[in-house]
Amino acid sequence: RMNPRRLQVEDYRDSLLRIAGSLDDKVYGLSQDLDAETNNRRTIYGRIGRGRLTNLLKIYDFPDPTQTSPSRDLTTTPLQQLFVLNGPFLRAQANSLVKSIDSEPDTNARIKALYRKILARDPSPNESEIAKNYLAQSDLPGLAHVLLSTNEVLFQK
Repeated sequence: RMNPRRLQVEDYRDSLLRIAGSLDDKVYGLSQDLDAETNNRRTIYGRIGRGRLTNLLKIYDFPDPTQTSPSRDLTTTPLQQLFVLNGPFLRAQANSLVKSIDSEPDTNARIKALYRKILARDPSPNESEIAKNYLAQSDLPGLAHVLLSTNEVLFQK
């Protein structure tokens, strides 16, 4: 069994967009600002400026674009977690994801659909119970946001 590997920020952002059904997979075209809320294109089409690095790339160890860099340092910082917990990007993906499961008939089916879309598996009975308890105090976009924030999404097996 292989050790899990943390995704690079480009792969992480693209997988969040894909999971939420928001990914614009059009190829070619002009680059776009990665910090723009309307940018749903793959991260490879993000604009890299030498004078101004986007916030997303800056907090996830993107090397200085004015210098050569043979590799990227891998850090875990509080800013990365704040991006995941409080950033508008993840909230928008959670909201988009919830819209895609609105047609599910009941809470159990919605929880199961979220787990399948986000983690590609069914929830365990214990996870289902935890999700139901969470929903008694919060809402479905909040649960989707929590699931998108898990290490199962950030780490590749």
